[in-house]
Amino acid sequence: MAKTDNTMDILNLQLTGSEAEEQLIIFSVGNEEYGLNVLRVQEIIRHVAPTKIPHVPDFVEGVINFRGDVIPTICLRKRFGLPARPDNEFSVIIVIEMNGKIIGLTVDQVSDILNIPGDRIQVTPELSARPETQYLKAMGKLGDRLIMILDLDKIMSISSQEQLEQIIAETNPPVTE
Repeated sequence: MAKTDNTMDILNLQLTGSEAEEQLIIFSVGNEEYGLNVLRVQEIIRHVAPTKIPHVPDFVEGVINFRGDVIPTICLRKRFGLPARPDNEFSVIIVIEMNGKIIGLTVDQVSDILNIPGDRIQVTPELSARPETQYLKAMGKLGDRLIMILDLDKIMSISSQEQLEQIIAETNPPVTE
């Protein structure tokens, strides 16, 4: 019998909390902590091996079936230029809305949902000009933790996203019932 882990249930319940405060879901990729606005998160699911599709950028892991829809998954380790590592029991897919489309982001581990007060968030426009930090929108400081807040719409350009959707459509003909 598989042991039950209710971490996903707890995190998904917390996502429905108070919308009056800006909340960030905190996750790790490599040794760093990142945050993204929980209002962009559809769901957090256990990592499943995606179906590989040919001719896509290397950071696109493949596609998964999410509630009857085929959605692409992006490995943030690869997107951020970090070495690949095998998935483990902590690896999850954060299903988000990006550029009006649903996409999965594979991360090493989700740790928290935090409210970071506005006066603790520092917008860093000078960082976003550098290629290695182009996905960052701001930095949040909470105690001794420094959390990099992602600009989701820069993870993948709209043109790259459209090309990916075209490849997925060509690879997966529509299912007729």
